Amino acid sequence: MLEALGKTQQNLLKALLANKGGSSIDALAAHLAITRTAVRQHVTVLEGLGYLDRGQAKSTGGRPGQFYRLSEKGHGLFPKQYALFSGILLRAMLAEKGEDGLRQWLDTLGADVAAGFRERMAGKKTAERIVETVAVMNTLAYDASAVEPEAPGALPVIEATNCVYHDLAAEHPAVCQFDLSLLSGLTGTKAVLEKCIREGDDVCRFCFKKGK
Repeated sequence: MLEALGKTQQNLLKALLANKGGSSIDALAAHLAITRTAVRQHVTVLEGLGYLDRGQAKSTGGRPGQFYRLSEKGHGLFPKQYALFSGILLRAMLAEKGEDGLRQWLDTLGADVAAGFRERMAGKKTAERIVETVAVMNTLAYDASAVEPEAPGALPVIEATNCVYHDLAAEHPAVCQFDLSLLSGLTGTKAVLEKCIREGDDVCRFCFKKGK
C-alpha cells in the first residue's frame, strides 16, 4: 500500500504517476526539493521493491540521463474504482439472474478468460499445465505458487496467498466460481477449492482432478 511508504517516497511516486514518460534524477530532485543523492537513495529502494522501471536514457543537454517511470506494480499502489464498478455489476447481475444465474455467468466468464490462454497450454501435460497456470495467475495479480502434493503420483496443487477480489467475494461468494472455472479451463481438469481466504484460511488452495 502507498501509505506504508515514507512521505518523500510517496511524493516521488506521485510525481512519476503524473509524468507518464518518466523523469530523471535531476527533475525529481527539483520537484521534491531534495538533493540528487537523496533521490538516488529513494529510487534505489523503490526500484528494489519493483515499483519503478528504468526508461530509455534521454539527452538533457549534456550526457544522456537515466529516466525512471512507474512500473505496473507501482501503478497498482494507487487506488482504482474497479472494485466499486465490479460490485455494482455483480449486484445488477444477481438481481436479474438470481444466485444460480450469477454463478453460471461467472463460470462462463472464467472459461472465456481461460480460452484466451489456449495456445500457451497447447502440448503440455497436466502437471505442466498446472505450473503454467501459476504463471498465468500471477500475471492476473494473484500471488500464487505450485505446491507438490503429499500423495505420491498426485497432481501439484496451487496456493494463492491473496484474494484479488476479497471484498467482492465476501459479499458475493459465487465470485469464487470464476476462479474454479478459470483454473479448470487452464489445466484441463476439475479444479476444487480446498481452502479459501474468504472463509478465514491463510491461503486459497486449489487441487485438481483429471476429467471435468
